[in-house]
Amino acid sequence: MKNNNTSKVLIAFSLVLFLIAVFTVSLYAAPKEKKAAATKEKKAELKAWDCAGCHKDKKVLSDNHVATKDMPYEGCLVCHIPGEGNAGTLKAKIPGSHLHALKGVKCEQCHGKVKKPEPVEMSKCIACHGATAKLAEKTAKIKPHNPHTSPHYGTELDCNLCHHQHTKSENYCAQCHKFNYIVP
Repeated sequence: MKNNNTSKVLIAFSLVLFLIAVFTVSLYAAPKEKKAAATKEKKAELKAWDCAGCHKDKKVLSDNHVATKDMPYEGCLVCHIPGEGNAGTLKAKIPGSHLHALKGVKCEQCHGKVKKPEPVEMSKCIACHGATAKLAEKTAKIKPHNPHTSPHYGTELDCNLCHHQHTKSENYCAQCHKFNYIVP
């Protein structure tokens, strides 16, 4: 009988130790999870034009650049316009996702509410930017060749092949041709 009671005490003691270990681990893990959630919430509250808000560890603006924290996109356009003596357009300087955010387009509008966004279909681009044939009309005077009319693809080349949203865009045609397009 004494052996049976000893076994029960050992089992109960082991169970208590196990529960304490689980509780302790979850107690210490919780602050990291809360901190990550708080950081994500804080970034979601940032304005798109607050470059330093997200890019704290990376220097994305020159030392003599004006502060952007409280400057809306229209403020950027005071300097960032094409032409000699101006800062030049932002279109080829920042990823498309940043331009969309500056114009008030939220990630969910293209990607939907998902944990890990995937590249969007071309039909999503066309839904806002219009038919590719109309776009080709707008860029008809670009030389040496209209980038939206291809002898290979017509006007139906997938937008994502040139216009990357989360990395620097590229001139897809330059893989074979020497067209020096500036791709936003």
